[in-house]
Amino acid sequence: MLSKYLLLNHIKTFFLLLMVLIGILYAYMIGEVFLVFKNRNPEVVLSYSLNFLPTAFFYSGAFVNALALLVALRRLFQRKIDLLIQSFGISPLRFFSFAIFFSLFLSIFNLFGSYWLYPQSQKRLFSIEKEYKKAKEIEKGIVRNLWLTQEKNGEKEFYNFELVDLSTGKVHGFYLLKVKDGSITQVATAETGEWHGEMLDFPEASLKDLSTGEEKLQKLTFEFIDLSQIGPLAEKPEHLSMRELFVLSLLGKGIGINYRQYAYELSKRTLTSFLPLFMSLIVGWVYIRWRSLKLGLFALVVSFSAHWFFINLIRSTIENTNLSLPLILLLYAPIPILSLKGLYDLSKGFRV
Repeated sequence: MLSKYLLLNHIKTFFLLLMVLIGILYAYMIGEVFLVFKNRNPEVVLSYSLNFLPTAFFYSGAFVNALALLVALRRLFQRKIDLLIQSFGISPLRFFSFAIFFSLFLSIFNLFGSYWLYPQSQKRLFSIEKEYKKAKEIEKGIVRNLWLTQEKNGEKEFYNFELVDLSTGKVHGFYLLKVKDGSITQVATAETGEWHGEMLDFPEASLKDLSTGEEKLQKLTFEFIDLSQIGPLAEKPEHLSMRELFVLSLLGKGIGINYRQYAYELSKRTLTSFLPLFMSLIVGWVYIRWRSLKLGLFALVVSFSAHWFFINLIRSTIENTNLSLPLILLLYAPIPILSLKGLYDLSKGFRV
């Protein structure tokens, strides 16, 4: 009965605080639309508002959840309910289960939202801002200056496409470089061509054999990866679904793209999704252990700031080093370790 009361109280506080925070953000956002946007018609404002909500929820939900937890625990301590619970020999973890349950639900909800909903909302926000705020036309389904590589029989091939139209498969400005044993063996160029499925076809290409100096014009056709797998490369990593990120992370090495940026985005979304659970354990443990609201607020601010510090540190390390991704992700270890420490201490009892 007590757990149900605490859970309902926590949920009501969470949504109340969330509405206040989103209301403040919306006031700023609406002001920006009317002051900065080139187009202020109601449809643009409505679309911008609806797509702003999921993004705001994803990035602020963990903070609001931890703050609501502090409010719920403070009420509990003010009414001396914690002393009553202690007198019956009930561990803090047992009555704290309401926060763990809701935080876990919130984390799983965020994980599912990260799969498609949140990236799509961010993509639409980006499109609206670019089109109506910066007054720039959005190119859809176009990949520019694409570099890909593959290796065949000890020979490495570098492909460059100035422009690929994903809707029609038209290719403009093709360049091929073949390298064997550190030396360039062949160069090929073509003005236009077509990419359908796994086949690339150039009606007229200039081929030059550097070992003999021979140069000729001929039709060039070869098999490569499917055009549909190139589609996600036209998007920013934060606008891709989790499935697309996973596929590009696996394909990256084989086709010579920077797969680490997609692996990073996949890791960032997963860690941010589970932040509500991490923060609730850390903040709840600190507040219950030391019975201090100031320390609880300090733990809230520090854990939330530490999350984004480690996320940015991981990104910087990925971009500037060649360390393996699993090793780099260890930089984030302090947050889950502290949350596990909190879980362990809460299970021991009040006097920890």
